[in-house]
Amino acid sequence: MLWLVLLAAASEDLPAKLRHLESVASAEAPASSPDGARIAFVTTLFGTRQVATMAADGSYPIQLTDEPGGVLGVRYAPNDPKMLIAIALRGDKRRLLFVDEEGTPAAEIDPAPGDQLPGGFTRDGKKFFYAVVDGAKISLRQLPLDTRKPVEVTAPPPAAGPVQAPVGSLPLAESLAGLWALGPPTPDGRSVVAAVRRGGIEGLVLVDVATARGGILAPLEGRFRSPRFSPDGRTLYVLTDAGRKTMGVDAITMLGRARKTVYAPPSDLEAYAVSEDGHRLAVAAEQEGETIFSLLELSSLRAQPLAAPPGGALAPVAIGEAPLIWTRAGDRLLFGWRLSDDTTDVWALRMGYGTPSRLTRSPRPSLPRDSIPRPKKVSVGWLWMPAAETNTRPRVAVLISPVELRPVFDKRIAALNFAGLAVLAVNGPGAQKAALEYIRAAPDLDAKKPVLLDLDGGSVEQPAAWSAVVKHVDADHPDLQALLKEVGALR
Repeated sequence: MLWLVLLAAASEDLPAKLRHLESVASAEAPASSPDGARIAFVTTLFGTRQVATMAADGSYPIQLTDEPGGVLGVRYAPNDPKMLIAIALRGDKRRLLFVDEEGTPAAEIDPAPGDQLPGGFTRDGKKFFYAVVDGAKISLRQLPLDTRKPVEVTAPPPAAGPVQAPVGSLPLAESLAGLWALGPPTPDGRSVVAAVRRGGIEGLVLVDVATARGGILAPLEGRFRSPRFSPDGRTLYVLTDAGRKTMGVDAITMLGRARKTVYAPPSDLEAYAVSEDGHRLAVAAEQEGETIFSLLELSSLRAQPLAAPPGGALAPVAIGEAPLIWTRAGDRLLFGWRLSDDTTDVWALRMGYGTPSRLTRSPRPSLPRDSIPRPKKVSVGWLWMPAAETNTRPRVAVLISPVELRPVFDKRIAALNFAGLAVLAVNGPGAQKAALEYIRAAPDLDAKKPVLLDLDGGSVEQPAAWSAVVKHVDADHPDLQALLKEVGALR
């Protein structure tokens, strides 16, 4: 009967733990001001995901946005440390907003309806490129920052005389078909890189602004992510798995379009960043669920010393945003960092110093780190076990995700653990079958009445095997009480 007494005590404490979990915040997706004095980032400190800024060496965050739908990312203008462009969700559309640190209400940069995709600033900071996707219509636009009046990129009128179109180029509408992310403009602003997806595979297109025509820069083959120009604009770096099994960094020579591998280790690279002077390459590789950083001299790929943060993983960012960035001075790397037993926060790796810096400290009230269960690697994925005293053989909640879940803190998982359930995270083909087989063979798990949390939204393969099926649980602001009620762990 002792376990019943312990379980009753745990259930009495559960509402308080859920309340504490709901108060946990995060900070991620950092951006550095051009002078390096401040950083902007996305945080849930104020409720929904909003933009905040603070001094680069630490201070209390200042909230800059108050968007009901939240914010996905933020960027500083290259020449103005007080001007930022935020990517907000309004309805189901991404909208680009002007934001500043003076408390001025955020204003849309363009009233045109549709989904607005940020491209980037020219190197001189005078123009900002973006795309507007409204149904089947795609519009490429540039925004002169002195006038703040959007200008659509269109073909020159016939009266302007003959214009030499690039060989093999197509009209803008055809070249941008399948646009899913807009890459950066060339440093001189004469062309813009666009990432397109057609037939399930990706490629890069280079659009000439003067002629409003685009041509293939990297053929449709594999995946192409995070295009970034070298300082002189002669080389485009990109994260890709084209022609190999893992994601690595390739370089595309703008003159001749030749592509070569720069760095492609045996494991997938999650992110990379080239310093502003073009001399150093920072890479982040996935290894056993965690992220491992390396710093290389770009010309020779010789390893350079770099401090390592505590074990964890890079925080994901919105499509088209960079999870790993250099400050303009090249003295620090900034990134969002997720830990297994603590909050997601903005960290920095300073060059020449032996320790990493945690720049933000999101609140985690009344939840000591040792109260948050840490996962262990198992044959089919990751397993989070509840505290031993709650139950010797706990029920299991199987978490199916379209991407592999990392061994990091997750409110949904913590709530299930606090309620006495073990959480098994599995992904990939046949995930449901593999999870059920693992549970039935595990001596420390209760094989009866497992729960399925299917974040993939796919079909349930063996309905009779599950006592409950829960779908679409928001990761940032989950309704923890509703989740536990659905799995039968809370009345």
